[in-house]
Amino acid sequence: MAMRHRIGIAVLAGVCMGVGPAMAQPLLLGGTQLAPENSYSYFGAIMPFAGGRLGSGWFGTVFANYLTYHFQAGYPSEKVGAKVPGFNAGGGYGWQGPSYQLAISGSLGYQYFSIHPYDVVANGQPQPVGGPLGGTVTFTPQIQAHYDFTPMLYVGTMASYSFGQRAYWSRFRGGIRPVSWLSFGPEGVLQGGVNYHIHQVGAFISVALGDGWSVEGEGGVNYSSGLPSTGYGGFSFAKTL
Repeated sequence: MAMRHRIGIAVLAGVCMGVGPAMAQPLLLGGTQLAPENSYSYFGAIMPFAGGRLGSGWFGTVFANYLTYHFQAGYPSEKVGAKVPGFNAGGGYGWQGPSYQLAISGSLGYQYFSIHPYDVVANGQPQPVGGPLGGTVTFTPQIQAHYDFTPMLYVGTMASYSFGQRAYWSRFRGGIRPVSWLSFGPEGVLQGGVNYHIHQVGAFISVALGDGWSVEGEGGVNYSSGLPSTGYGGFSFAKTL
């Protein structure tokens, strides 16, 4: 049975690039991304281990997340919806230099896929929808990198792969930082899995508000293989504790 998911698998955030090296506090993170037929939200924390600091040294992560998506299945085609709560925890190590930051991490997680309807009609016969159903344990390695060409221009990337879902996610950004508290620029996202492939083209803006707070917005066009293009938008925040 062929089916294509309209799904936004977002990475659960790695080390927060651009956080000053003197900051050793835990970092609280949360956000959501919305598009027609799918959404993704997360909330969690990054905690430097003893002797480490944000962006450099050993750190741990813990996150809760909630995913929704729809796809077409059966013949004639029928819309199927999924609700997927989950959580994960892991750790990693970060390196920091005068003009670069690099972090490698891994996490072990659990997600529960609730699909409705469970059965669809294909050629006159009811058949299970297939795909991920029920509880799924997954291991997700991730790499994150940031490089400053000048104090005003930088590039950044994040990439991960979830073995339990056989799904990948990657994001590429080019940033302009006219002042220390503001950055913006273009972004591109590539993601996919067994039954779907998505790419997004858009832009982001990030603002440091002071007292450890920062906020970020993003938006653009979402292209899913075999489906019409749509818009997407997102909002996230970070707070050092």
